[in-house]
Amino acid sequence: MFDAFRGHEAWDESVTDFWTYGPHNSTGTYVLTVLGCILMVAAFVGFVWLEHKKVTAQAERLKAAGMGR
Repeated sequence: MFDAFRGHEAWDESVTDFWTYGPHNSTGTYVLTVLGCILMVAAFVGFVWLEHKKVTAQAERLKAAGMGR
C-alpha cells in the first residue's frame, strides 16, 4: 500500500501541545467547540428561514396568477 503520510510513526500525543488555543482539554478547546456548535445551529436556522421565505413568496406568486386554490 502507498504511504502518503511518511514520518507519522515518530509522532505522539505531544503534537496536541502546539495548538493555538491551548493543550488538549483546555478552556480554549471547549470555547471553540461551543462557538462552532452555535454557529452551526444559527446557519441551519438561517437556511430554513430563507427557504421558507422563498417558498412562501413563490406560493403567493402562484396564487396571484390564479394557479393556487
